[in-house]
Amino acid sequence: DSGTVLTADNLQVADFQQHREALDPDSTVAASLCPAGGEQVDFRGTRVHVNGYLARFLFRQEHHALRVGQLSGGEQSRLALARLMLRPANVLVLDEPTNDLDMATLELFEDSLIEFDGAVLLVTHDRAFLDRVTNQILAFNTAPEQTGRITKLVGLGQWEAWHQEQAAQAE
Repeated sequence: DSGTVLTADNLQVADFQQHREALDPDSTVAASLCPAGGEQVDFRGTRVHVNGYLARFLFRQEHHALRVGQLSGGEQSRLALARLMLRPANVLVLDEPTNDLDMATLELFEDSLIEFDGAVLLVTHDRAFLDRVTNQILAFNTAPEQTGRITKLVGLGQWEAWHQEQAAQAE
């Protein structure tokens, strides 16, 4: 409820919201990545043609001129992910990013996160996704004598065993 937050120098946080509020339904797919009408995007310090970048996120050429509001929920999620990966960031905050994603998009997103060289704070119910894209899980202790402490774990299997231990201690 209170406290102090200390941030690192040069902290750049980008977030993904599961409801896609940041997308303008009247904008075209291409214009949502290049709002000034340009043809290139800056992807991690490299200029990339918007067509090639959209292809990476499984958008065919005929989708580029479509209005965002005409896209399916999964396509809008894919576009939101494409926009997210363009934002300069060293911390990503992701709220249920796998909702509405098909298998091809999910694999593409996993690859993007694995390549990301910053920290990711992830909220998800997708256990397989969590296990594939994380190398550390921070678990909040629930045992009465350990309330407020955080335990670092290396994977979902280790978390499940730890969680069962916490539940047994609580009883």
